[in-house]
Amino acid sequence: MSEEAGKALSYAFKLMGYRGRSESELRQRLRLKGFTPAAVDEAIQRLGQGGYLDDNALAISLRRKAEEVKFLGSRGAKMYLRKMGIPREIAEEALEDYDELSSALRLVENRRRVAEGLPSGVARRRLSGHLRRRGHSAWTARKALESFIKEERVHEKR
Repeated sequence: MSEEAGKALSYAFKLMGYRGRSESELRQRLRLKGFTPAAVDEAIQRLGQGGYLDDNALAISLRRKAEEVKFLGSRGAKMYLRKMGIPREIAEEALEDYDELSSALRLVENRRRVAEGLPSGVARRRLSGHLRRRGHSAWTARKALESFIKEERVHEKR
């Protein structure tokens, strides 16, 4: 291994110490740091041989974060994975059974207190916009808002 490739590998480990990285993201970061393409290729090859680079495992981890932490819709989750450097085929495979509706329901539940005290129409419009900006489909947003409206009516009767 050349000296430059060793430095690239060391820098790659440093980057991966912060969070998981995809192969394409790591390549980009190493090139931005000024390493030659040959040194980058050698470092990436070593990381792959050592089992440190696994785009499939990273995609599953990022999917879990998109679904359980960020409450993204399927479109938003796909964009998130692509932004993190996951190849399209791997992203689509990781998102095959993505439960967009439960993510939307949890997002509405978390945003409920923001909507408290607002007129019903304003609260629904804001929640709908928030869901759509997070990549939820119109159908999913409508279903989540129906749930919100039902619970809103229950609270009004009390």
